[in-house]
Amino acid sequence: MQLLNTPTPSPAVVWAVVRFLAAERKPLPKKTITVYLEPGEEARNSGPVHHALSTLRDLGLAAVSQDGAWSLAGGLEEITADDYAAFQRIARAAILAVEGEVPDPPEDMRRALAWILTRDPFHESFNWATVDQLHNRSAPDGELVLANDTRWPSFAAWGTALGLIAPASHAANRQVADCTRAVHQVLTDGLKRGRSTDAMSVLHLLRRHLPVVAGGSLATSLGYPLDAAKTVGAALSFALMRGEHEGWLLLGQDSDASLVINLYDPERSSARICSSITLLEGDDA
Repeated sequence: MQLLNTPTPSPAVVWAVVRFLAAERKPLPKKTITVYLEPGEEARNSGPVHHALSTLRDLGLAAVSQDGAWSLAGGLEEITADDYAAFQRIARAAILAVEGEVPDPPEDMRRALAWILTRDPFHESFNWATVDQLHNRSAPDGELVLANDTRWPSFAAWGTALGLIAPASHAANRQVADCTRAVHQVLTDGLKRGRSTDAMSVLHLLRRHLPVVAGGSLATSLGYPLDAAKTVGAALSFALMRGEHEGWLLLGQDSDASLVINLYDPERSSARICSSITLLEGDDA
């Protein structure tokens, strides 16, 4: 599937359909869903609701019965209509094949994420012009990172919705490789608050659940390897150090530790050594 190509709807439209089905708590025919979300367009098979349902089905997040009733699936069955964070987690896992591959994976989204998450959020921000002029032909396989300018708005919207990129705080209409939201969610789900965990185990956890970050399986398969397993890419380093700065993460350094990771810190002449990570506050949004 092509997640970034028209007519695939924005994540906001997909979330609206998920919210509606979650609120109704029962399978519904597409006509009913369309009547409520696209008034006057109940007969259309080409509108946003139609394509949102198709996208959810292709990702394994919705199912349609033989009599044409649609219901949520793939972990969304028990979601509540106000739990956007759960939608983020489940949609991200489906798009990145964390729990298992879908028959027709969204390779366009994965390629673009793997590329941008090799970039430096400390110093770089992107819009379509900068990508097209400077970076679009930099993928290791020689293919374009994004096929054309119509894909960039969809990528910006989906990447932000998945918590893997974010709008630049210093410039309008630009994105940075800030995956802090996704990192906080993964650590909230995978670590116990207040308990120190060796940093290498945490790094493995993050790469398993966010395989498009540098060192993750998808990033590596697309030609973005790291020189050593303990090396942390710039985007992941940024997210971990941002967590420390915001007070929900503690990055420890034990001089006697046998396993350490190397964080990229642009304010240092060499890598920052980290031996343990402690989650102080979970992501409860």
